[in-house]
Amino acid sequence: MTIAIVAVVVLLGGIAVVLVRTLGDEPTRPVEAASKRYGFATDDGAAWAPEAGQLTMTEQGRSHRIGISFRFRTADAIERLDGHGLELRLTVRTVGPCGAAKRWTGADSPTRSTGLPDDTQPYLAIGEGQTCTETLVRIGALRPEHFSPGRDYTVTAKLPAGPAAASGATLAIARRDRVECDTSAEGVAPANCAVGTVASGGENVEELVSADRGWAFSGSGCRRWYADATTSFPCLPDQGARIMTLGDSITSGAIGDHTWRYWAWRKLDPASRPTWVGSKTETWTGDYAVPHTQWGSRHDSQAGVAASTVVGWVPDLMRSERPDLVLIDLGTNDTLSIQGSTAADAAASLDRIVAEVQEANPRAQILLGQPDGHREVAPSVMAELAVRLAGVAQARTTSDSLVSVVDLRSGWNRELHTWDGTHPTQAGEFFIASRFVNQLAHSYAYGREFGSIPGPPVPATPKDVKALAQNGALLVAWQRVPQTAEYRIYLRDSTAGGEFELAGQGSRDLQWGRQGLILGHQYDYYVTAVSSGRESPPSTIGSVRAV
Repeated sequence: MTIAIVAVVVLLGGIAVVLVRTLGDEPTRPVEAASKRYGFATDDGAAWAPEAGQLTMTEQGRSHRIGISFRFRTADAIERLDGHGLELRLTVRTVGPCGAAKRWTGADSPTRSTGLPDDTQPYLAIGEGQTCTETLVRIGALRPEHFSPGRDYTVTAKLPAGPAAASGATLAIARRDRVECDTSAEGVAPANCAVGTVASGGENVEELVSADRGWAFSGSGCRRWYADATTSFPCLPDQGARIMTLGDSITSGAIGDHTWRYWAWRKLDPASRPTWVGSKTETWTGDYAVPHTQWGSRHDSQAGVAASTVVGWVPDLMRSERPDLVLIDLGTNDTLSIQGSTAADAAASLDRIVAEVQEANPRAQILLGQPDGHREVAPSVMAELAVRLAGVAQARTTSDSLVSVVDLRSGWNRELHTWDGTHPTQAGEFFIASRFVNQLAHSYAYGREFGSIPGPPVPATPKDVKALAQNGALLVAWQRVPQTAEYRIYLRDSTAGGEFELAGQGSRDLQWGRQGLILGHQYDYYVTAVSSGRESPPSTIGSVRAV
């Protein structure tokens, strides 16, 4: 007699086992080309350029405060300045009538710097840009002999604004002839250092575009930039950024899971120490493999939920949780036949979620996962959803709010990464966490790359295995092991001197039965769990006599 438990599962979550392993820290290195990320071409970079930096522009009444921070990673990069001066060039776009009288003025606007000796204070020069709606702010020349690798430098300038309103800016870093840009003994910059445009020529002038063209003055905005990416990233707090996750049971998890959120927390917490926010703390069925009180477990995910439902959550969540980062993994349930929604419907719901996030916080950074989908949904549907979500990200990205697609489809292996064709095993949790963490590192210069992904762990051994033999039938039952794809039951007739044989497999039921036992014979049994193709050690061997 085979006894089965029937369950209807609509993204109800998986179960996890404990893995004892330290995930290695690796440095962040942005790798995606600027032209691919933002749709415009920039210079290829230069070996002498600063490794990383930050640009802030703040409106203060009728003035604008500009701050440019940078550092050189190696002594070689400083040496490659080859004796040239370093000049910071900010081309500011304005809205207003043409004419020099309508531009910014540099009168009584000294620069300030930190990290540089007093005798190397840079000059400030303001002139016309290449068009009548541009103002060129030139800050330089910074002497290479005063730089040290790994040290942070900051140059700030407060600029009184003219009638024309600033609408955006492009930052360039130039290496130019130091003799041309050195100040005189009186501390006054030669006139030729204040003349020309960003494209000013000369064999000793090189430029590196480092801030994207769409970034606008808007209160107290900020961009990070990296020399090897030749572009910029939205600024996030170095520590304590507020992260909110929106998802279904793949994100929520079930009792005993770690969830991908846990592994993302493990990777981000040591240096960035984000604050994970949300209205929920536990999975949909109970606590995690690691108790929720011991890590950043807060989230806003719910088993069985569709993006069309989450749309209604967002305004209140944005007010209560105030996230800087929103990580979204939704759309799987929308495409189920019982929902009656298409890929277009799911994409439209996710588009509304993104729009509501940005309406509540125009500087929120949003990671939009492309899910692999439910096992009952055709791959072509999820492929269509992926294309549509890429369009949502492109259309909704602004200069202050980057909507970045996280590819959760390519490389996803349902045999390895799920225990039921939909919900993640621990290997699947690692996979999802790595994709979100790496996207944060590459597209937002936040945190570190995930590094190597551990292989699937051996599942835990089934516990509390018990058996009942009656009327020539045997019934074996045991406790659930998280994220198990199937259980295997091994049986031997010890009275007849038999060996253990595989008697049952392929089911996630927590009990198994067989008829036709020989009355009076002693039978031994044990149970194993299988996940991601790996089988657990056997449970304790039990014995029962057929009566």
